[in-house]
Amino acid sequence: MLQTVEDAAPKKRSGLHYAFVICLGGFLTQFIVLSAQRLPAISLESIRQALGASYSEIGLITSVYMIFYAGLSFAWGMLADKIGTRKAIVAACSLAAVGAILFGFLAPMGLGAAIVTWAIAGCGTAGLLMAILPKIVSRWFAPHKRGMGMSLITPGANFSALVLGIVAPMIIGSLGWAMSYVIFGIIYAIIAIFIAITFREGPEELGLAPYGAPEGVQAAPEPKVEAGRAEKAKGNGGSAIARVLKMPITWHFGIFYIIYQIGYMAATQYYVATVQAVGFDLAQASLSISIAGVCCIITELILGQVSDRVERKSLIAFMVALNAVFGFGYFFYLTSGAAMNLAVLYFFVAGNTACTGVITVIMTCAGEYYDDEIRATGTGVVGTINIVGRYLGPWLAGVVIDMTGVVGNSFLIVGITMAIAAAIAFAMPKRGVARKQMQQAE
Repeated sequence: MLQTVEDAAPKKRSGLHYAFVICLGGFLTQFIVLSAQRLPAISLESIRQALGASYSEIGLITSVYMIFYAGLSFAWGMLADKIGTRKAIVAACSLAAVGAILFGFLAPMGLGAAIVTWAIAGCGTAGLLMAILPKIVSRWFAPHKRGMGMSLITPGANFSALVLGIVAPMIIGSLGWAMSYVIFGIIYAIIAIFIAITFREGPEELGLAPYGAPEGVQAAPEPKVEAGRAEKAKGNGGSAIARVLKMPITWHFGIFYIIYQIGYMAATQYYVATVQAVGFDLAQASLSISIAGVCCIITELILGQVSDRVERKSLIAFMVALNAVFGFGYFFYLTSGAAMNLAVLYFFVAGNTACTGVITVIMTCAGEYYDDEIRATGTGVVGTINIVGRYLGPWLAGVVIDMTGVVGNSFLIVGITMAIAAAIAFAMPKRGVARKQMQQAE
């Protein structure tokens, strides 16, 4: 909450604002999130051969991981609202580190040990995306700079993908798959230590205003009117989770996120397969992901800045609608019967992926719908709700592909779901309207 203090305005400081140190820590958390998701895919064949397991058995490692990763987001959000964002995010990074290191040492003993230890990593990474980051950005950046702040954090995921594709195979080739997890676990631990040393709950701890705040404005505790409303809500049995669940925007945003995730997962699971299915080799198909990753980073940086100047929910609707256009376009091209051109395939994969850079705006927008004392709980609940879409997307796409025998049909699902999600996003209330609904619910 920003409060004008005429006689105690912070002194103007030269140099880099500390908010950018916070962004660096957030960027590194996204490195953990995506590397933990992608490392099993890179090492899958080596693990399967070492354990003598089937593909379906090996699939349980990532399936169980994803249950904890997506399912515990709300728990981390509640914890962050209770003990603070700094302690919560350090704990999440540490748990991811422990899980990765234990996996490296214990997974060679058997499938059961592999599933359990990687589930521990999933418990940790659950706190590193939707649950806590929006609250951190909302505290360190003024409202008209929050999109920019988030856009400096989320590219950490795509940066991780670029690095992982080069470094992980080298480590696995020279030291073995098990040691690769130990090494990445140590990297996660170093990131946890860095965040423990550098993170602060808010700029007021350093005598700073949020980045972008006007002169004479500083971060301050919740005003009495806000505290009074929170106490009143608690007195009426209004715990953080109860307050969040009573808010219409929670379910509106949650439904949007489910539909969006169906399309997102249907696309990401089959990018490489669609290129291979029309006659190109794995190396050519994999290059499409690297190109797309670079495009996504650029889009995230641009959209963060743009969202500080326009209504965020309208920008979300526009970008998701554009994603629908690319989805339908890729579907029609793949099923047209024309001779496939690799450059055109790259164009559509890059276009679809670039549109997903809107995640920067989605996370910022979600956080702004909630007051600070329940912000992490609110975004955590929304993050947990999307588990439905995460599982329906690959499953629906797989069913359609099995029924038709055409991998490209997965992008028909992308087009349809993104179009629906865009309409839902456009119908979201403005932030002020959602907050009035919250007050009425209390």
